[in-house]
Amino acid sequence: MATLRKSDLTARVASKLGGSRAQGESALNAVLDSIQAALGSGDRVVITGFGTFEVRKVKARKVRPIRGGKAGSLITVPAHKRVGFTPGANLSAAAK
Repeated sequence: MATLRKSDLTARVASKLGGSRAQGESALNAVLDSIQAALGSGDRVVITGFGTFEVRKVKARKVRPIRGGKAGSLITVPAHKRVGFTPGANLSAAAK
Protein backbone atom coordinates (compact mmCIF):
# COMPACT_ATOMS: atom_id res chain seq x y z
CA MET A 1 0.00 0.00 0.00
CA ALA A 2 1.53 3.29 -1.12
CA THR A 3 1.27 6.69 0.51
CA LEU A 4 -0.15 9.42 -1.70
CA ARG A 5 1.21 12.85 -0.80
CA LYS A 6 0.09 16.32 -1.83
CA SER A 7 2.72 16.46 -4.60
CA ASP A 8 1.34 13.18 -6.00
CA LEU A 9 -2.20 14.59 -5.96
CA THR A 10 -0.93 17.75 -7.66
CA ALA A 11 0.58 15.66 -10.47
CA ARG A 12 -2.64 13.66 -10.89
CA VAL A 13 -4.80 16.80 -10.98
CA ALA A 14 -2.46 18.36 -13.56
CA SER A 15 -2.64 15.19 -15.65
CA LYS A 16 -6.47 15.10 -15.53
CA LEU A 17 -6.66 18.80 -16.46
CA GLY A 18 -4.03 18.44 -19.17
CA GLY A 19 -1.93 21.22 -17.69
CA SER A 20 1.34 21.79 -15.89
CA ARG A 21 2.17 20.81 -12.33
CA ALA A 22 1.89 24.47 -11.33
CA GLN A 23 -1.68 24.57 -12.63
CA GLY A 24 -2.46 21.30 -10.85
CA GLU A 25 -1.06 22.67 -7.61
CA SER A 26 -3.03 25.88 -8.03
CA ALA A 27 -6.27 23.94 -8.58
CA LEU A 28 -5.69 21.61 -5.64
CA ASN A 29 -4.75 24.50 -3.34
CA ALA A 30 -7.91 26.38 -4.38
CA VAL A 31 -10.09 23.42 -3.40
CA LEU A 32 -8.26 22.79 -0.11
CA ASP A 33 -8.30 26.49 0.82
CA SER A 34 -12.03 26.68 0.09
CA ILE A 35 -12.73 23.68 2.33
CA GLN A 36 -10.56 25.11 5.11
CA ALA A 37 -12.24 28.54 4.91
CA ALA A 38 -15.71 26.99 5.00
CA LEU A 39 -14.87 24.85 8.02
CA GLY A 40 -13.28 27.85 9.72
CA SER A 41 -16.54 29.75 9.45
CA GLY A 42 -18.50 26.79 10.84
CA ASP A 43 -20.02 25.58 7.57
CA ARG A 44 -20.45 21.97 6.51
CA VAL A 45 -18.77 20.92 3.25
CA VAL A 46 -20.64 18.25 1.28
CA ILE A 47 -18.98 16.77 -1.80
CA THR A 48 -21.63 14.48 -3.25
CA GLY A 49 -20.36 10.94 -3.67
CA PHE A 50 -17.09 11.72 -1.88
CA GLY A 51 -18.07 12.73 1.63
CA THR A 52 -18.88 15.39 4.18
CA PHE A 53 -16.50 17.51 6.26
CA GLU A 54 -17.85 19.19 9.40
CA VAL A 55 -16.65 20.75 12.63
CA ARG A 56 -17.73 18.64 15.60
CA LYS A 57 -17.81 19.65 19.26
CA VAL A 58 -16.19 17.23 21.68
CA LYS A 59 -17.34 17.34 25.30
CA ALA A 60 -14.93 17.56 28.22
CA ARG A 61 -14.16 14.17 29.68
CA LYS A 62 -12.03 12.49 32.30
CA VAL A 63 -9.42 9.95 31.18
CA ARG A 64 -6.64 7.94 32.74
CA PRO A 65 -3.18 8.89 31.46
CA ILE A 66 -1.33 6.07 29.74
CA ARG A 67 2.04 7.07 31.11
CA GLY A 68 3.59 9.67 33.34
CA GLY A 69 3.69 10.36 37.06
CA LYS A 70 -0.06 10.63 37.42
CA ALA A 71 -0.78 7.11 36.17
CA GLY A 72 -3.93 5.79 37.79
CA SER A 73 -5.46 9.20 38.50
CA LEU A 74 -8.02 10.86 36.23
CA ILE A 75 -7.18 13.97 34.24
CA THR A 76 -9.66 16.21 32.44
CA VAL A 77 -9.50 16.69 28.68
CA PRO A 78 -11.19 20.04 28.03
CA ALA A 79 -14.04 20.49 25.54
CA HIS A 80 -12.77 21.26 22.05
CA LYS A 81 -13.65 21.14 18.36
CA ARG A 82 -12.36 18.80 15.71
CA VAL A 83 -12.92 18.18 12.03
CA GLY A 84 -14.97 15.11 11.23
CA PHE A 85 -15.29 13.34 7.91
CA THR A 86 -18.07 11.00 6.84
CA PRO A 87 -17.35 9.13 3.60
CA GLY A 88 -19.90 9.20 0.80
CA ALA A 89 -21.30 6.19 -1.05
CA ASN A 90 -18.81 6.30 -3.95
CA LEU A 91 -15.82 6.60 -1.62
CA SER A 92 -17.07 3.77 0.60
CA ALA A 93 -17.59 1.54 -2.43
CA ALA A 94 -14.09 2.32 -3.78
CA ALA A 95 -12.49 1.40 -0.44
CA LYS A 96 -13.96 -2.12 -0.40
